[in-house]
Amino acid sequence: MRRRTLLAAAAPAAVASAGCVVGYSRDAADSDETTDDEIETLPLAEQGTPPTICEEEMKPDGINAVGDPSFGTAAEYPEDPDGYLPLTDERTVIGLRTGGDARAYPLSILNVHEVVNDVLDRPVIVTYCPICRSGMVADRRIGGEAAVFDASGLLWKPPGVYTAAAEKENRVFSDRDRGVSNNGNLVMYDGKTGSYWSQLLAQAICGPLAEERLDTRAATVSTWGEWRREHPDGAVLLPPPMSEVVDPPV
Repeated sequence: MRRRTLLAAAAPAAVASAGCVVGYSRDAADSDETTDDEIETLPLAEQGTPPTICEEEMKPDGINAVGDPSFGTAAEYPEDPDGYLPLTDERTVIGLRTGGDARAYPLSILNVHEVVNDVLDRPVIVTYCPICRSGMVADRRIGGEAAVFDASGLLWKPPGVYTAAAEKENRVFSDRDRGVSNNGNLVMYDGKTGSYWSQLLAQAICGPLAEERLDTRAATVSTWGEWRREHPDGAVLLPPPMSEVVDPPV
């Protein structure tokens, strides 16, 4: 895999899956029928699919975010973790660095849980949507306080023009060379306000924080082998039950 460092765009701070499959196909076309004029006259949530997303009730029991992550060395990672893939040099990871700390988040864990709530210099979320092949890392503070994020169990497809802008500005990234797929995407919610958040846009689409944007952070996508060669003293996210998942609703 070609190692890539994604530099987060300067986004305004928000005041601040395996289960993401219902109604959408990984092979669905990335094109959108919505015109520019229609986009400009509708609230953000109504510009995507389904436009009724704000009326949908959460189904948070299907995918539980990691709420209390544990980290260790490669030697401490289970050889055959129940429900997860072994950590081999070819496995893809999302890497974060700050100061002297370096952490790797295996996609084999993110494929299952989609959201990891962590603290690395500041409270952050590390997210991945398996359908869209999209990763997003952001500050998870709301109103100056850390909020816990979880997967809502819902999907929402943004207008393609917005997804393209988010990818161009490096607010969202992919583990594949062709980029993200604009498809039914992970909708997160925060436990502080209950707002719904589009993972592809790093932006709230429903609730008290609608249309606020998270402050995204730089991340690296590489293989585990490449990452640990460059960060031999770094830590890797350990799979549940070594890391604890949230008890929804958060």
